[in-house]
Amino acid sequence: MGQMNMLSRCFYYGIISRSSSTNAPAQLFRGKNWIQQKVKFDNLPKQELSTNVIVFSFDKNSSDKNSIYATDKNFQNTLDNAMKLVYNEKMIAFNEEEATNKFNAWKKLRDYIYSQLHDSDLNNVSKVFKPTLTEYFLSSSPSNLLVKLQNINKIENVVWMKLKEHKLINFDQYNQNITELQKYVYLISNAFDHVYDKDILIKQKPPYDSLQENNKISTILNPAEWFPEARKMRRNIIMHLGPTNSGKTYRALQKLKSAEVGYYAGPLRLLAREVYDRFKTEGLRCNLLTGEEIIEDLSEIGTPAGITSGTIEMVSMSKTFDVVVLDEIQMLADNDRGWAWTNALLGVKAKEVHLCGEKSALPVIKKIVESTGDNLIVHEYDRLGNLIVEKSPMNNDFKGLRKGDCVIAFSKKKILDLKLTVERETKLKVGVIYGSLPPETRVQQARLFNNGEYDVLVASDAVGMGLNLAIDRVIFTTDLKFNGKELQELTSSNIKQIGGRAGRYKHNDSSNEVAIGKVTSFHGDVLTTIRKGMEAPIEYIESATIWPTDEICIRLMTRFAPSTSLSDILELIALQLAQNSNNLYKLSELRNKLTAIKIFEDMEDIPFVEKLKLSNAPIKDVPLVKKAFAYFCETIGKRQTKTLLSYDLPFDIVKYSCIPQEKYNLEMYEALYNIVTLFCWLGNRYPNYFVDLEAAKRLRITIELIIFEKLDRLRKNPYEHNLHMRKLKVPRQKKWLWS
Repeated sequence: MGQMNMLSRCFYYGIISRSSSTNAPAQLFRGKNWIQQKVKFDNLPKQELSTNVIVFSFDKNSSDKNSIYATDKNFQNTLDNAMKLVYNEKMIAFNEEEATNKFNAWKKLRDYIYSQLHDSDLNNVSKVFKPTLTEYFLSSSPSNLLVKLQNINKIENVVWMKLKEHKLINFDQYNQNITELQKYVYLISNAFDHVYDKDILIKQKPPYDSLQENNKISTILNPAEWFPEARKMRRNIIMHLGPTNSGKTYRALQKLKSAEVGYYAGPLRLLAREVYDRFKTEGLRCNLLTGEEIIEDLSEIGTPAGITSGTIEMVSMSKTFDVVVLDEIQMLADNDRGWAWTNALLGVKAKEVHLCGEKSALPVIKKIVESTGDNLIVHEYDRLGNLIVEKSPMNNDFKGLRKGDCVIAFSKKKILDLKLTVERETKLKVGVIYGSLPPETRVQQARLFNNGEYDVLVASDAVGMGLNLAIDRVIFTTDLKFNGKELQELTSSNIKQIGGRAGRYKHNDSSNEVAIGKVTSFHGDVLTTIRKGMEAPIEYIESATIWPTDEICIRLMTRFAPSTSLSDILELIALQLAQNSNNLYKLSELRNKLTAIKIFEDMEDIPFVEKLKLSNAPIKDVPLVKKAFAYFCETIGKRQTKTLLSYDLPFDIVKYSCIPQEKYNLEMYEALYNIVTLFCWLGNRYPNYFVDLEAAKRLRITIELIIFEKLDRLRKNPYEHNLHMRKLKVPRQKKWLWS
């Protein structure tokens, strides 16, 4: 605790929201006592651990000498008296087991308080704490109890009086005022209940001895058994392996065209749309199915087409197909989204499952297919064209850029800086592509580049997947990329995926000319790294990312106390699955899912099954988007019917007159775009709650046009202020217009 920096402490005390991780024991699922856990006390003084003597005060020698408990006599006395009252109220028990559990809860509560008293920065953290009613009263976690107590007078008295009216707080009927001691007792009592439910009772669930229960546990820990209907089939798994521009997906799609019932599963909505448009152009009936958009190709009698192009997350596990194509199969190792590829590979009911991707996925696919009992067929392809790494770097010479070049950078700020610099120093017109741009805007930028209206493209690694680009030369500005925690050198797989976009082959090209792509850099040391990466042997994927299905989570929910949170269950599953699969599977990154879960987890009106569904919502970690998602979840909980414009969100800036105004920056419109996309995603799942999707889609188109126009008219980088803000550690949302 003493080694935590100030920002980490703010996360720890709940001042800045961040998903936390539960330290569940490694043997949780093993043996008949898999659910029982020993309560740990990491901060209690030795004398309290070794005896059963009850004390209400806290040892000043076991806390920081500058803690509020050691320096503020009033705080010390109030806390001690409150602890005594809580003990007398809570420790009533009707049997020996209950008495033991409550005594452990008491010690664990004191353990939490000692952990905070040890913290030398507790007072500084408390000063910047600005409590909301939700943080104060809906969350009873003891990890920030002392911070709440120090700020108890920041909550207006009218709120405490409401608690009194509803008899949620103990008070003296002859005294109309609520004392500070009563407030302390209320918060500490809630913290005790939280510890008793979450740290004690859950860990003392009785063991399961029956063979039936052991079989259930075995099923939970074997992802291949999550999909029993698929296991009843002996499927043909056909792999199409090769580098970028080898025609592997083209060949798989030819097989899909001949199927009566089939599905193309792509990594991106824009790629699913591209396949859909291609099939329609060729006169083939095809549906489109993505998280935000559903288009059914209906016959005269209302029968939908047998073939569907969609995103990987939307492929059905219950429908029977003739052919399913899973594109970019190497994505099954991705920490965030890889579960969708792995679950589809394990669970789709299809006679033929065609996997398109890099050869790096072959070993892990072989192991998975061996566990499922399916038949594996492998086809390998060579690149259709040549790829050359240039001998010399460009030495930061922007005037050396030429039509058909694609410059690679890894941040929005850098990409927009490069666009402005290249256009200023040359006569070239520059387009941009980066991940948070709306997919339609990315397609539009790509189309203008392919048509020659843009001479040069400046892009992130978003060009490495899902866009057909007529790039002659790829130019790396760096060999480092921020992975969310630190700068990390590009892997050879990253380099090959991006560099392979140069000299891209087109199947509709009638000429016999061999495509030649070139790869280079502005810097000599970066070019050395790129050359090594392009020439490096294949880095084989060692494990596949997995995520438990809703059915598995529901089955597990019955094994826990009713008060167990969804995030606790997911963290426990996450800990165990990888350990029980011989490293064949790893669990999806919890951080992003928990960002969404924390928003609705305490909303009691939303059933557990619905919370599972909402955990997969496409929500970006942006303050305004999370605010909107909270509104949407409240709508679901209250069973309301609303249009997008019913919410208090800044859609008043979605007008063309705002385009020239720099205060309405790209980040604002990207956030609004994500909100509309999120609304459409929910509308497809809750059509009775979120209505008038057509109006929402029209609004999204307008936002896309505004983003495109702002990019086209760009004269100053709108993200320059972010670097300064990061240095100051100022929360970005405070600078936003609608804060």
